[in-house]
Amino acid sequence: MCFRAAMKRPLLLFVAYHFPPHAAIGGARPYRFYKYLSRRGYDCHVLTAAKQPERDAAPDVQYVPDPLVLKPWRGVAWQAERIGWKFLLRAELMLGWSSAAYRAGAVFLANHVTRPAAVLSSGPPVGTHFAAGRLAQRFDVPWIADFRDPIDTSAGDQALLQNLVAPRLEYSVLKNSTLALANTDTMRDRWMVRYPELQDKIHVLWNGFDPEDRIEQRPAPSRDRKILSHVGELYGGRDMRPILEAFERLIRKDQLQASRFCIRQIGPVEPGELPPQQFLDTAQTEGWLQLKEPVAPPEARTLALESDGLLLIQPQTALQVPGKLFEYLRIGRPILAFIVKGSPVERILERSGVPYTCLYPEDSPAGKENKLREYLANLRPEPSGPSEWFQHTFDGARQAETLDRLIRPVLRPD
Repeated sequence: MCFRAAMKRPLLLFVAYHFPPHAAIGGARPYRFYKYLSRRGYDCHVLTAAKQPERDAAPDVQYVPDPLVLKPWRGVAWQAERIGWKFLLRAELMLGWSSAAYRAGAVFLANHVTRPAAVLSSGPPVGTHFAAGRLAQRFDVPWIADFRDPIDTSAGDQALLQNLVAPRLEYSVLKNSTLALANTDTMRDRWMVRYPELQDKIHVLWNGFDPEDRIEQRPAPSRDRKILSHVGELYGGRDMRPILEAFERLIRKDQLQASRFCIRQIGPVEPGELPPQQFLDTAQTEGWLQLKEPVAPPEARTLALESDGLLLIQPQTALQVPGKLFEYLRIGRPILAFIVKGSPVERILERSGVPYTCLYPEDSPAGKENKLREYLANLRPEPSGPSEWFQHTFDGARQAETLDRLIRPVLRPD
């Protein structure tokens, strides 16, 4: 009886380059789907490039090594990636890993041909969609394409043929998938306008948080200096310069005391996202700027909890919501957000219940200074929120329930 019940459980094969225990934020979303869909009656199996622990590894999480990691800077996979980056798309393609994941997925699905099954790809990298699409076609199973980022985007630097390649590639994934998941309503709405013939398969499923990953809010420590932290990497147009430059101008005008505040960047920074080195050297000597190396997620959370305010840097896109926003809002510290006006980030902040101030790229220098001064004047030690709306809308278990309702109707009969 138990065997028959198990056989009726649908299979869900995840193709997810990023996955725990790797710390990349891109692994959190597929992990939540895997965790809570398993509880909703799916037998989940994950193909990932994240190396699993030697002890206590989950039997349904399969490590598929990435040739770029095994043989960095050489081999066919490296050459394909280099050419793709230069000419086709400023994004990780991971074509070598995509082929390896396809082969591993083919072996898995061939051993379960009598089971109702589906494939879910979580991208970027784009190669996850390539592998999942090939598997879905070969085994005639539904394919759920989950977009953590759009393929066609104007944000950041562009490859030589990107304006030609990216729209066609994105359309191909949307057209050939059974269901397509956008992680913001803005991305979904853009697809609806561009591809009206595909509206029935396009759905929005926001990013969110794991409700079992509880955060114990705490008051900010009592100290002479207020600390504002940005926790995470600065890359791809996540430009902190306007905030630092506004801060520096206020200090030079004697409207802020450098000894009373410190901006702390925790994590790697791409060139161009911070001011010139001389500016940085002066700011660090004066004590109002700290540049810290990346730390493990538990320590990163502790540093955020011990901050007086949190910085959110997302001025390069009006489509996406950074994953750290959901962590920030549960920590409850006032947020200084450098974002696009009217973006999904701003709409979430408006209903979050947590104090925030938005700086926009088009704000004048004086406008940025006024907003920054007002934000700093209103820092309080006690945490706030988040609201019931936030807790309900972005709860990962509830989102898995929504995904379950989307997948069940497209599964082939047992």
